[in-house]
Amino acid sequence: MSKRFLIAVVAATALTASTLHGQGSLSSQGLGYPPGELSTRALGTAGALGEIDARSPINPAALAIRTAAQVYAQYDPEFRTITTNGQSSSTTLARMPNIGGVLPLNGHLVLGISASTFLDRTWETSRVRSQVFGSDTVAFNETLKSEGAITDVRLALAYAVNARLRFGIGVHTFPGSMRLTSNEIFPDTTKFRNITQLNQVSFSGKAVSVGMEAALLPTLSIALSGRKGGTAKMFANDSLLTTGTIPTRYSGSLAFTGIPGTMVAARASHETWSQLDDLSYAHTRAVDANDLSLGVESSGPRLGGGFPLLMRLGVRRRTLPFAVGTSAIQETSFGGGIGIPIAFDHVTLDMALLHETRTGVTGVSERGYNLSFGLQVHP
Repeated sequence: MSKRFLIAVVAATALTASTLHGQGSLSSQGLGYPPGELSTRALGTAGALGEIDARSPINPAALAIRTAAQVYAQYDPEFRTITTNGQSSSTTLARMPNIGGVLPLNGHLVLGISASTFLDRTWETSRVRSQVFGSDTVAFNETLKSEGAITDVRLALAYAVNARLRFGIGVHTFPGSMRLTSNEIFPDTTKFRNITQLNQVSFSGKAVSVGMEAALLPTLSIALSGRKGGTAKMFANDSLLTTGTIPTRYSGSLAFTGIPGTMVAARASHETWSQLDDLSYAHTRAVDANDLSLGVESSGPRLGGGFPLLMRLGVRRRTLPFAVGTSAIQETSFGGGIGIPIAFDHVTLDMALLHETRTGVTGVSERGYNLSFGLQVHP
């Protein structure tokens, strides 16, 4: 396949308000949508617990907060609706955005490995077009479809100096691929032949992350982390197209536990997504993004007199990494969730629900309901 086809298909993700149609979306521009690399537990607080949650591969120091062996997996379906000039269309997406395990090596040192969705490149859009063939103008239906993602695979070590101070370091690789499909469907196939074009695009990248978590007071802790991005590459059919840089991220949170059985957390993050600008063949504009969240986790009623349920609520406001034209996309999320201990706390089932709204383009809005189901097994 030619590079011109690749450029055309990738360019279709940089839709303007007038061309958003079919199942196009505000959230899947450029190289895709960032789920946030948050566990179901953290999503229940809309991301506020992301820095201090061992199952969220953000702060490697969080692995040592609870030095217990565990494996976990997560399933997140999203129900998305986009409205353009009064017309709406809906789609359903299914992700498994986070799997991994934690293994204590001794009383202080903890190893963690995870694979989480960094950018989700799943979208589909369609429209009716016309083409002149000789003296005839023929209408046909054009569909563009992308399937794939960039994954963040992290290997991390955390060290608990004592009960009040922890440090961590992680190394990341970013494998990924997407399958691009273009279909031109003609109503009269006796005169015109339908056209299908396929292309496979792959990605690679690397980064390193560090973090710490410390108790400032008996009821107040702070967590800080950062990721330094390395080279990212885009390939088409094994040919190098372009290079960029994995975004650098700085983030931190405060957690207050002065209310018995309750934790209140606030998190802030800044990510330099503009470092991916050179990786987009269509020159989709990436923007540096802030991410703010506030949430609470509290013990609820006990099951059969045993371990308590965990109740969660949170709110989040962030900028998505890829703009539509010159307009940055803002996302506001309200979340809630529950944690259910099973088998004397050897198994935990987490569930979360987020309502998300995305705005930034005149006449276009998007809303989504994101469900999340997380299962953790503690041997």
